[in-house]
Amino acid sequence: MKKKGLAVLLTSAIVLSTSITPVLAQQSQQQVKAGVAKVIRDHYGVPHIYANSVEDLYRTYGYVMAQDRLFQLEMFRRGNEGTVAAIYGEKYLARDQQMRRDGYTDQEIAAMIEEMDPFTKKVITNFAKGISLYIEEALKNPDEKLSKEFHDYQVKPRTWTPVDVLRLFMSSMTVFMDQEQELKNAGILAKLEKQYGKETAQKMFDDIVWLNDPAAPTSAPGKKDTRTSAASAATASLKHLSDDVAQAADQLTALRQEFESDSNKLGLPLKVGSNALLIGPKKSATGNPLLMSGPQVDFSAPGFLYEVGLHGPGINIEGSGFIGYPFIMFGANDHFALTATAGYGDVVDLFAEKLNPNNPHQYQFQGKWVDMKKKEETFEVRDENGKMKNVTQTFYSTVHGPVVFFDEQNHTAYSKAWTFRGTEAQSWAAYVQTNWAKNIKQFEDAAHQFTMSLNWFYADKTGNIGYYHVGKYPIRDSQLDLRLPTPGTGEYEWKGFMDPADNPHVVNPDSGFVANWNNKPTPEWTNHEQSFRWGGDHRVLQYINQIESRDKLKVDDLNDLNYFSSMVNLKTTQFKPFLLKALENQMEKDPRYKQAYRYLVEWDDLNKDLNKDGLYDSPGQTIFEAWWSTLSTDVFKDTLGDAYESAIGMVNSYTSTGLLLRIFQGDQASLPVEYDWLKGVDKDTFILQSLNKALDQLGQKNPEMSEWLTPIRTISFGGETFLGMPHGLGSPVQILDMNRGSENHYLELTKQGPKGVEITPPGQVGFVKKDGTLSSHYQDQIEMFANWEYKPFLFTDEAVIKDAVSTEYIEVGK
Repeated sequence: MKKKGLAVLLTSAIVLSTSITPVLAQQSQQQVKAGVAKVIRDHYGVPHIYANSVEDLYRTYGYVMAQDRLFQLEMFRRGNEGTVAAIYGEKYLARDQQMRRDGYTDQEIAAMIEEMDPFTKKVITNFAKGISLYIEEALKNPDEKLSKEFHDYQVKPRTWTPVDVLRLFMSSMTVFMDQEQELKNAGILAKLEKQYGKETAQKMFDDIVWLNDPAAPTSAPGKKDTRTSAASAATASLKHLSDDVAQAADQLTALRQEFESDSNKLGLPLKVGSNALLIGPKKSATGNPLLMSGPQVDFSAPGFLYEVGLHGPGINIEGSGFIGYPFIMFGANDHFALTATAGYGDVVDLFAEKLNPNNPHQYQFQGKWVDMKKKEETFEVRDENGKMKNVTQTFYSTVHGPVVFFDEQNHTAYSKAWTFRGTEAQSWAAYVQTNWAKNIKQFEDAAHQFTMSLNWFYADKTGNIGYYHVGKYPIRDSQLDLRLPTPGTGEYEWKGFMDPADNPHVVNPDSGFVANWNNKPTPEWTNHEQSFRWGGDHRVLQYINQIESRDKLKVDDLNDLNYFSSMVNLKTTQFKPFLLKALENQMEKDPRYKQAYRYLVEWDDLNKDLNKDGLYDSPGQTIFEAWWSTLSTDVFKDTLGDAYESAIGMVNSYTSTGLLLRIFQGDQASLPVEYDWLKGVDKDTFILQSLNKALDQLGQKNPEMSEWLTPIRTISFGGETFLGMPHGLGSPVQILDMNRGSENHYLELTKQGPKGVEITPPGQVGFVKKDGTLSSHYQDQIEMFANWEYKPFLFTDEAVIKDAVSTEYIEVGK
């Protein structure tokens, strides 16, 4: 795949747009009246909104989003409020129930909105009005203004309120960072104890779920390099666990997997990522800060990201955000650029509640039996014949949060507590604040108000870059092993919250850059039960190593870095050297070794198909992948035994395989393992034993090693939203699999403002006509994305006018 230079791409994209008429240029300079907004659509259908008031700006924003993506909005709302089964039937009832169990009532959300500051309330109110305005128009002319899915599923869109807008944000973000890892960890420990006894099991568990690996790469230098032991002296968490905790963990894990499966079918990839780069003046070839944005929210048609330009009194901003969110998360305003990634911080705790043997809906708290709160919810469910039935479900909650699992046989229940519970409206307002901020201090103030776990990134035209690990983090009891559920009896409650100003952050680091791919923020920061995500071979090294090997970088270089990191086999950086070293030491023992060694050395570690023959280009890739699969099984499967299925995603995580790296590093590891995972076998011998199995398997299929070429893996933009329902026609176009952002933009922050390029596949407009005809902008960015091509980042009025295709004046009222 040949990549084109970004400067050439930008020039050619601008040349395409020089056909704009003088009349349109004159129109764009006219003042719009109150209650009217001007919407200029560019060559890719992106709306650039010009309004004379905040009310008109956000009302028009809601209107054009509904115009482009109304069915997606409708399904996304339903997915978050738990009304999916009314359209798609009983298979989605369990998911509806969980969303309703964990969610808020309309009255609770309305109360949060009432507490918003007047400006934020103005934004959310007018955005909802704008969506409703389009819906009112569409219902008067449904054949033309309601997309095909509404007709196919016989769905009538409802008007929107601020409650709908806030719920959509709060529910989707909660699901986005939700987890139940603590009980899963407890189940793994219990299974290991059954097989090996407590002492050995504890060593194995401490290896799998370490507390802090000093070798894990970080995005900020932090305060100190804490060499925390993997073992924990805390025992309070273990005393309350029932004898059958492993069974409870398996059952809850199965429910979680069902939820994830249904969510994925609906377009919600819960294993999300995102990457971002900040390059400061000392590492920039021009002396201007650079920013790369790569939110990873899977690939769907329509996409989960919505691009827009907002131009009004006090604001000029261009970029994209999640569908249904009336703020830019990835883009730039007059003063700075911003982006974000998932933080993977510990913002969720499971509490093990001790139940009254005589009443399973009472739990012990502070020495008393306390009645659980309960609520009943009624769900509409569509049957196979299209008829509706009602299903009523009762949900229970404790002082900690909703009960997610009852283990009545062992008189235990598990409830879930989110650290940010009740502050979601504050976080929503904080994101709005970032769009209107004018400097790093105002951006930082907003970061301190955001209570969910994300990483925020900032680069401005005065030369500043800044990184903030945002979120609300509790002060937990020091007696606890935070990798396991917390006893809910009242002795181990949160003791307040950290000052958000003390969260990991850095402004203008000495290194001159910040790289993040959901990795560890600072050396001393831990995420407890999820520590396996932050190991010494973390995927962010793909960016760090490339940046450190270069003196200065320009915008084109960001694309080169991103291309390599998106196409590389992530395990090669740390583990290919081990394989090559083992082969060098034993080259004469097997005639296949020399040939395998040559192919491995010649392979550049990238999953490429340059000749477009449907096969990856190198036998080295096939050999390495076969070895890796065999190696992981050989090290862990028999040893973990019953715990293998629960633990495999942790010891072979998609972000990091830190345990295996520590095993191979032995005494040289920053955090040596406590258990002998190789069973006394020499490392090189073990590596080659796994390689021999892989070579045997490959040789049985074809004895000619030069022909060991793996069929390419492809991805397509399916007809599913990120969190909503199956909808749209999707796109049949298959493109080479890439571990890449669902959107990319590369920006240089010049003194005059942001300059750069972007791509937001599959396309801006998700509207499908009643007869099945797609909008011309439904998938017009897929081929560009596949070929690593970009469109210009249209920020200034002049750039928007040059690239304009249409202008529409929309009356949005008062």
